[in-house]
Amino acid sequence: RTLPVNLLPDMPALFGIVDYAVFGGMLVISAFVGVHFAFIAKKKQNTTSQYLMGGKEMGVFPISMSLIASYISGISLIGLPAEMYVYGTMYWMVIISEVFVSFTMAYIYIPVFYKLQITSSYEYLGMRFCRKVQVL
Repeated sequence: RTLPVNLLPDMPALFGIVDYAVFGGMLVISAFVGVHFAFIAKKKQNTTSQYLMGGKEMGVFPISMSLIASYISGISLIGLPAEMYVYGTMYWMVIISEVFVSFTMAYIYIPVFYKLQITSSYEYLGMRFCRKVQVL
Protein backbone atom coordinates (compact mmCIF):
# COMPACT_ATOMS: atom_id res chain seq x y z
CA ARG A 1 0.00 0.00 0.00
CA THR A 2 1.36 3.43 -0.84
CA LEU A 3 0.95 6.66 1.04
CA PRO A 4 -0.71 9.61 -0.65
CA VAL A 5 1.67 12.45 -1.40
CA ASN A 6 -0.41 15.16 0.28
CA LEU A 7 -1.71 13.80 3.56
CA LEU A 8 -2.74 17.21 4.90
CA PRO A 9 -2.92 19.63 1.97
CA ASP A 10 -4.63 22.46 3.90
CA MET A 11 -2.21 22.52 6.84
CA PRO A 12 0.62 25.06 6.57
CA ALA A 13 4.02 23.71 7.59
CA LEU A 14 4.89 26.63 9.87
CA PHE A 15 5.80 27.00 13.52
CA GLY A 16 3.15 28.55 15.73
CA ILE A 17 3.55 30.35 19.05
CA VAL A 18 3.26 27.12 21.03
CA ASP A 19 5.90 25.46 18.84
CA TYR A 20 8.33 28.33 19.40
CA ALA A 21 7.64 28.28 23.15
CA VAL A 22 8.31 24.55 23.46
CA PHE A 23 11.42 24.76 21.27
CA GLY A 24 12.75 27.78 23.17
CA GLY A 25 12.00 26.14 26.52
CA MET A 26 13.95 23.04 25.52
CA LEU A 27 16.91 25.17 24.47
CA VAL A 28 16.87 27.17 27.71
CA ILE A 29 16.64 24.05 29.88
CA SER A 30 19.45 22.35 27.94
CA ALA A 31 21.64 25.45 28.21
CA PHE A 32 20.93 25.74 31.94
CA VAL A 33 21.90 22.12 32.57
CA GLY A 34 25.14 22.61 30.63
CA VAL A 35 26.03 25.85 32.45
CA HIS A 36 25.13 24.34 35.82
CA PHE A 37 27.40 21.34 35.45
CA ALA A 38 30.19 23.30 33.78
CA PHE A 39 30.44 26.20 36.23
CA ILE A 40 28.06 25.98 39.18
CA ALA A 41 28.15 22.33 40.31
CA LYS A 42 30.46 21.79 43.26
CA LYS A 43 31.36 18.24 42.33
CA LYS A 44 33.17 17.80 39.04
CA GLN A 45 33.28 14.64 36.96
CA ASN A 46 37.00 13.96 36.77
CA THR A 47 37.06 10.27 35.90
CA THR A 48 35.38 8.12 33.29
CA SER A 49 33.60 6.19 36.02
CA GLN A 50 32.09 9.38 37.44
CA TYR A 51 30.93 10.44 33.99
CA LEU A 52 29.50 7.11 32.83
CA MET A 53 28.10 5.86 36.14
CA GLY A 54 27.36 9.11 37.94
CA GLY A 55 29.84 8.21 40.67
CA LYS A 56 27.25 5.61 41.75
CA GLU A 57 25.45 8.33 43.69
CA MET A 58 22.51 8.91 41.35
CA GLY A 59 19.04 7.74 42.19
CA VAL A 60 16.67 5.63 40.14
CA PHE A 61 14.76 8.55 38.58
CA PRO A 62 17.66 10.37 36.84
CA ILE A 63 19.10 7.10 35.59
CA SER A 64 15.69 6.05 34.28
CA MET A 65 15.21 9.36 32.50
CA SER A 66 18.66 9.09 30.94
CA LEU A 67 17.96 5.59 29.68
CA ILE A 68 14.59 6.61 28.28
CA ALA A 69 16.08 9.64 26.54
CA SER A 70 18.78 7.53 24.93
CA TYR A 71 16.33 4.78 23.99
CA ILE A 72 13.71 6.98 22.36
CA SER A 73 15.46 8.64 19.46
CA GLY A 74 14.25 11.25 17.04
CA ILE A 75 13.96 8.53 14.41
CA SER A 76 11.55 6.65 16.68
CA LEU A 77 9.43 9.73 17.28
CA ILE A 78 9.16 10.36 13.55
CA GLY A 79 9.07 6.77 12.31
CA LEU A 80 6.67 5.04 14.67
CA PRO A 81 3.57 7.07 13.78
CA ALA A 82 4.27 6.41 10.09
CA GLU A 83 4.79 2.72 10.84
CA MET A 84 1.44 2.57 12.64
CA TYR A 85 -0.29 4.44 9.82
CA VAL A 86 1.08 2.21 7.05
CA TYR A 87 1.01 -1.21 8.72
CA GLY A 88 -1.69 -0.77 11.35
CA THR A 89 -1.60 -1.41 15.07
CA MET A 90 0.34 -4.68 14.93
CA TYR A 91 3.39 -2.74 16.10
CA TRP A 92 2.11 -3.10 19.67
CA MET A 93 3.43 -6.68 19.55
CA VAL A 94 6.94 -5.23 19.84
CA ILE A 95 6.04 -4.08 23.36
CA ILE A 96 5.57 -7.70 24.45
CA SER A 97 9.14 -8.57 23.48
CA GLU A 98 10.42 -5.37 25.11
CA VAL A 99 8.91 -6.45 28.44
CA PHE A 100 10.82 -9.74 28.33
CA VAL A 101 14.03 -8.02 27.26
CA SER A 102 13.69 -5.43 30.05
CA PHE A 103 13.34 -8.09 32.74
CA THR A 104 16.26 -10.06 31.29
CA MET A 105 18.44 -6.96 31.32
CA ALA A 106 17.39 -5.94 34.84
CA TYR A 107 17.90 -9.32 36.48
CA ILE A 108 20.67 -10.97 34.45
CA TYR A 109 22.92 -8.51 32.60
CA ILE A 110 22.90 -5.37 34.74
CA PRO A 111 23.90 -7.16 37.99
CA VAL A 112 26.88 -8.74 36.20
CA PHE A 113 27.94 -5.41 34.70
CA TYR A 114 27.58 -3.71 38.08
CA LYS A 115 29.61 -6.35 39.89
CA LEU A 116 32.40 -6.21 37.30
CA GLN A 117 32.35 -2.38 37.22
CA ILE A 118 32.00 -2.25 33.43
CA THR A 119 29.85 0.02 31.30
CA SER A 120 29.27 -1.87 28.05
CA SER A 121 28.87 -5.33 26.61
CA TYR A 122 32.05 -4.76 24.59
CA GLU A 123 34.06 -4.45 27.78
CA TYR A 124 32.54 -7.70 29.01
CA LEU A 125 33.44 -9.50 25.77
CA GLY A 126 37.02 -8.24 26.08
CA MET A 127 37.27 -9.43 29.69
CA ARG A 128 35.55 -12.77 29.12
CA PHE A 129 37.21 -13.78 25.85
CA CYS A 130 39.85 -11.70 24.08
CA ARG A 131 40.31 -8.45 22.21
CA LYS A 132 39.53 -10.10 18.86
CA VAL A 133 36.08 -11.15 20.07
CA GLN A 134 35.51 -7.69 21.52
CA VAL A 135 36.27 -6.03 18.18
CA LEU A 136 34.31 -8.61 16.20
